[in-house]
Amino acid sequence: MAYMNTKTTEVLETMSIFNDERNYRTDEIADILRVDRSSVYRWIRDIENPLPAFRTKENGQLRCKGKDLNAYLDKYKVRPEYE
Repeated sequence: MAYMNTKTTEVLETMSIFNDERNYRTDEIADILRVDRSSVYRWIRDIENPLPAFRTKENGQLRCKGKDLNAYLDKYKVRPEYE
């Protein structure tokens, strides 16, 4: 999805913060986005639109796929005209 910047009429492409091929721990997500880890857990537990997550077989840690994280963030992106 691309957004149009009305001031310069250039198209702003979506920015992928996370590697689509990688799985991320909740603490890594929190560090990259500069939020508290409890915010990441809240996004995962959200009833209406949860951040997709899964537990590992080894020790049951929560992980999120990079492509799911990018899609989730893109959905809640602030468009330039609203900044």
